[in-house]
Amino acid sequence: MAHVIVAASPIYGHFTPMRAVAADLVRRGHRVTVTTGSVFREAAEATGARFVPLRGGADFDGGALPELFPEMADIPPGPEALGFGLRHLFVDPMPDQHATLQALIAEAGGEPVAVVHETGFTGAWPVLHGAPGVRPAAVIGVGVVPLTISSEDTAPFGLGLPPDSSPEGRERNRAANKAVREQVFGSTQEHTVEVLRSTGATDTPPFLLDGMARVPDRFLQLSIASVDYPRGDLPDSVRYVGALPSGAREQGPLPGWWDEVKRAKRVVVVSQGTAANTDFTELVQPALDALADLDALVVATLGRTAELDRVPANARVAEFIPYDLLLPHTDVLVSNGGYGGVQQALGHGVPMVLAGLTEDKTEVTARIAWTGAAVNLATQRPEPADVRRAVETVLADPSYRGSATALAAEYEDHDPFEAIERTVTELLSAQAAQQH
Repeated sequence: MAHVIVAASPIYGHFTPMRAVAADLVRRGHRVTVTTGSVFREAAEATGARFVPLRGGADFDGGALPELFPEMADIPPGPEALGFGLRHLFVDPMPDQHATLQALIAEAGGEPVAVVHETGFTGAWPVLHGAPGVRPAAVIGVGVVPLTISSEDTAPFGLGLPPDSSPEGRERNRAANKAVREQVFGSTQEHTVEVLRSTGATDTPPFLLDGMARVPDRFLQLSIASVDYPRGDLPDSVRYVGALPSGAREQGPLPGWWDEVKRAKRVVVVSQGTAANTDFTELVQPALDALADLDALVVATLGRTAELDRVPANARVAEFIPYDLLLPHTDVLVSNGGYGGVQQALGHGVPMVLAGLTEDKTEVTARIAWTGAAVNLATQRPEPADVRRAVETVLADPSYRGSATALAAEYEDHDPFEAIERTVTELLSAQAAQQH
């Protein structure tokens, strides 16, 4: 039995995968402590793990970001918005995250502890860069967003550009990555160094976006290699372990029209996920308008309680339907590109039409389109005519379904829960062997 601390930023898309990881480790008999924001106490305790809230400013409510950071509304999607989020959501909480981890490790009384954290949790950085404290026996990162690490084979993260490993492409990529590090994210990196030094750290950290994958002893990306760009210089510590299964939310009763889904000749699902769903005029409403006379049943899942302005006769609306029930009946998913949702779709062999630019979605939508399993509209607010054209293209061209089906087979070859537990036990055993 291992002693594991599962740590997550208190943001829904970062905590939810780690909740599933914690629940699985508990089921496998390990002693698990979950630390995240108090807002997720009930969900964390439901895993069977012990819950300890993060300290100080790290204990914020990721669902209240517009109130916490009203200035975010004035920053357009792109590098500036990404830098703002990195500084305030993932770097500023570092000292309090570090203090929380150190208190939990001290409670262990010398027993080896593995820290398993999601991409954006930086609380292990200080002690790994020379700050006073006890180093965990193992630090394992879990990739809940697209892999952010830079490479000479890829353009900088956030630009949504395809890979290019030709000699000319690598030269351009090296120059572009250097420019982005120094010019676009220069102030963010300086801020990271300052915050890290405030904890007593003495070593210089890597570039923040690189460090998210490079700093942990092992980094387990919740995806498959074929849904990411090939990188010839990827560190050996990075592994692809497949996507987590759906079903994180409690399932309520299915809507009364569920039998229509099972009987429909074609089903198109429309969703803005569970995070970027405050304004349904971005994608859900344009998609419903666009598909109003399509010979298909259109199902919109809203992710929250809401009323839409217009619901065509061929459309049905629900707050939530588990993807593991809905996707087997789905011919096309129209999505804003949430990382977990698109991988669940691919795991069921469902092709997509994607339109999203916020958070990490510029990268998600570009990478899925690069696989051949989606049409990327590359906008936050698509025109209804563009949505209609893209859906008809995916329905008519079997190559999209073929690409998605091939990717589904690759997902089937992975068991992320098994990979995470195996990594925990492997690294703890290696550390114990070194001590003896």
